[in-house]
Amino acid sequence: MNLPKMKKKTKSVIIIVTAILIWNHIPFYYNNNMAVSYVTSHTALHSRSMCAWYVIKAMWLGGCPIGLVPAYAYEKTLPQMGFEEIPSKGYVPQKGDISVLPQNEESSFGHIAIYNGSNWVSDFKQKDVYPGYYYRKKGQVKYFRADNGWHWKHVWTSPMDWYDWMKSLVMGFNKIKF
Repeated sequence: MNLPKMKKKTKSVIIIVTAILIWNHIPFYYNNNMAVSYVTSHTALHSRSMCAWYVIKAMWLGGCPIGLVPAYAYEKTLPQMGFEEIPSKGYVPQKGDISVLPQNEESSFGHIAIYNGSNWVSDFKQKDVYPGYYYRKKGQVKYFRADNGWHWKHVWTSPMDWYDWMKSLVMGFNKIKF
């Protein structure tokens, strides 16, 4: 197919936009067991403030092509990846469920973890869904679940989201333990 006569720059922009639209609307096969296996085998005794890094790497290995953003941002991103939000009332965790906790005075990143069938794990094995006192005090948590199988990636991120994510990275960078 030949594009009509246009400037080379215009053609390049059309190709880039088309590639982005295709990348943001792709099917993927997700396997909870593979994600859980990775994150469980890579936990430490204590937090390294890298929960999103480990959980998202686990999700990638499970087949979910998700990007790395601050943990609290997955509250918006997971539903766009085909994960269903599960109401907190009467919630009973299932293997592969993901918890997302908001930012607080101790963490500009928020927190994300996967339930491995017996514990919540992220970059460390947690005692419960709350990784620390400040989260437990607030009690705010959202749960997400994706069954094994095919899902559609449909992600749109606003410029304000990117601004907020960069701001939280700058504010919390010194807490990361590489």
